Amino acid sequence: MCRFEKRAPENTKYFPAPVSGYSLIELIITIALFSLVFSALFAGVQFALSLVGTSKAEAGALALLVDKMEYIRSLPYNDVGTVGGVPAGDIPQTGTTTLNGITYNERVLIQYVDDPADGTGSSDSNGILADYKQIKIEYVWSIRGKTNSASLVSNIVPNGIETTAGGGTIRVNVFDAQVQPLSGAAVRFLNNTTTTTIDTTRYTDPNGVAYLAGAPAAANYEIIVTDDGYSTDGTYVATTSNPNPTTPPIAVLESQISTMNFQIDKLSDLTIRTLNPATYGNYTDTFSDNSGLISQSSTTVSSGALILSGSAGSYKSTGSAVSTSTDVTSPDAWYSASFSASTSASTSVRVSVMYDNAGVMTLVPDEDLPGNSVGFTTSPVDISSLSTTTYASLGLSAILTTTDANVTPYLHQWQITHVVNQTPIADVPLSIAGAKSIGTYDDGQPVLKYAATGVSDSSGVWDQSNIEYDLYTVTVNSTAYDVQEECPIVPFALSPDTTETLTFTLGPASGAMLRVAVTQADGTPIPDATVRLQNTGIDQQQKTSLCGQTYFGSGLYTAGDYQVTVSASGYATQTVTDVTVNASSSLTVQLN
Repeated sequence: MCRFEKRAPENTKYFPAPVSGYSLIELIITIALFSLVFSALFAGVQFALSLVGTSKAEAGALALLVDKMEYIRSLPYNDVGTVGGVPAGDIPQTGTTTLNGITYNERVLIQYVDDPADGTGSSDSNGILADYKQIKIEYVWSIRGKTNSASLVSNIVPNGIETTAGGGTIRVNVFDAQVQPLSGAAVRFLNNTTTTTIDTTRYTDPNGVAYLAGAPAAANYEIIVTDDGYSTDGTYVATTSNPNPTTPPIAVLESQISTMNFQIDKLSDLTIRTLNPATYGNYTDTFSDNSGLISQSSTTVSSGALILSGSAGSYKSTGSAVSTSTDVTSPDAWYSASFSASTSASTSVRVSVMYDNAGVMTLVPDEDLPGNSVGFTTSPVDISSLSTTTYASLGLSAILTTTDANVTPYLHQWQITHVVNQTPIADVPLSIAGAKSIGTYDDGQPVLKYAATGVSDSSGVWDQSNIEYDLYTVTVNSTAYDVQEECPIVPFALSPDTTETLTFTLGPASGAMLRVAVTQADGTPIPDATVRLQNTGIDQQQKTSLCGQTYFGSGLYTAGDYQVTVSASGYATQTVTDVTVNASSSLTVQLN
């Protein structure tokens, strides 16, 4: 029997059987690698496109700049000027143009230049400040959400000699609130009474000066001076609301320099609050023992006072003590830290405010309470600006010193006061007026630069945002309330670039009241001053608040013969007679 076997050809290759597909982890890794590669490629393509687009836009801007500049330079010298500008001409100051699908915003500035070769400004040897013309062309465009710009500057010199025929110069000096030169301020010049309307802007140099040289000789030049975030000053045209402006438009005389001075500065915000009287709570230690102290060094409690350790002849030169922290639950606000001490020429007591920092009593930093690290020698200390969130629990520390071992200082008591509650009053009618005037009415009364009326909102707030520095008077226009305190004392100066709060504490109208403010000669309030009010059947005595004020509104009657006596530690006592008390009376007493 024959057997036949089937064999494969010798060149036949065998392959292993295929295995199963990729695992999930291998698949994720593969996808991630592809993502990285394609992300990099995509970013590269994006960058290349952006680079090409940017280069294309810049090339277009350069072409526009060159074409525009060559066109302007081809004009006769006397025709080189802008519409509404000085020098005047037919070239628009602003415009738009499109090239290669990109829109460019165009700005052209042409101005006279005072060449320093013959002196500048008032030192110009021939008094001609329009020596030649300077052209600046700028194009601004956006591509892929980014704003770009390109500019070109060129000078054009007249063929003949300088001349002042038909024109003069306006010089504007711009100062800030401290009467320091302000650079970079925008000075706009307008005149619609000239042959061609003038509306052009110059910017002050590092000396705070802007010139409009070559201005046509004419009257009625209006000037407006401002800057981003700054107040505005300028000239005013006579109107029915301002018939006699303090600074009317000026005139330009041929071959003359007309000079104007203006002041501007950064704007400020004022928040006006109307509140009910506050209720207060306090932590007090009269040193009957040392239970209110968590630490002491070279001090002891004796006879109701904290003193240096030792005795006459052997008192320690320096000692300290730290109080326990206040046990207050969510105070509405902190108010004051106060203390009573007896010192001499050779002794001192310095008190600082501490806070509970995770169980460790730590000094409140000076950035939140200026002077705290050195310690305070006068009481009370205003701590109303301290956040009750950051400083939820406060304490006090004292450093006692003497340079005479026979004498010790005495710290009799100290206290931390907080506001338990002070609720807002809504819908209180208010008015505000600055002291600056821009003219007078025909009856001689001033036309105020800023005045407004309004009402407090549901939170007892009336905001005055972006107002300029000035001396402001704010008034509560309601007979339903007595103003028990205004803090700070009105009128008050609002400085530039600040955010201030003015608080009115109001109570029901009492019919007869007196609010007394006690200040130093410069207007600084004196807290904790004693104010005594006397008249037939009346003898009341109260202390002034942190704002240096106190309010008498109970048991008074209307009369004009009250006597007020004011005293404070370190000041001469002052007595004021024939004081009037009525439904809205107030008195300011200065102590020296």
